[in-house]
Amino acid sequence: MEEATNTSTTKDWLLFLISLVAMIILFAVADEWFWLALPFVLTYFVRAIKMM
Repeated sequence: MEEATNTSTTKDWLLFLISLVAMIILFAVADEWFWLALPFVLTYFVRAIKMM
């Protein structure tokens, strides 16, 4: 059971980092569109720290 939880957390951290990079790129290229990645960043961060 612990392996499944650990894999899920790793996946959530990876998705958080990918969406964070996407948000930073959007902020640099077209700053009016960076908010499109914001829900993904926040959702996967909360899931990675196991608060959801």
